[in-house]
Amino acid sequence: ILFSEIEKFQGSDGKSEDEEEKYLDVISNKNIKLSERVLIPVKQYPKFNFVGKLLGPRGNSLKRLQEETGAKMSILGKGSMRDKAKEEELRKSGEAKYAHLSDELHVLIEVFAPPGEAYSRMSHALEEIKKFLVP
Repeated sequence: ILFSEIEKFQGSDGKSEDEEEKYLDVISNKNIKLSERVLIPVKQYPKFNFVGKLLGPRGNSLKRLQEETGAKMSILGKGSMRDKAKEEELRKSGEAKYAHLSDELHVLIEVFAPPGEAYSRMSHALEEIKKFLVP
């Protein structure tokens, strides 16, 4: 009984949800969720303020970018918060919602739309974000 319960918990025969859903249904037009993590090149350009460039005055650049592309964008990772001491404190707290603080500085791009439109929006978002990642 214990073994079967462990197997259920781990997923059907060790397969994850992603492995089971390999096909894309374009006919039903059900919304799909795409997400990509784009690395911000802080190691190559340590003196450049990418977060400031991405956010713009009062966060308007990022807001405009999100409206233009139809994608949700979040700046996450080490260095994404203003207060370094608080960032370190939250990172050490081990809470799931602050797990990203252990990762490299990156932009998370999320799109929720029908398949064709979702990939189109993601493509547009990636092209636009690339312009902000060149110092």
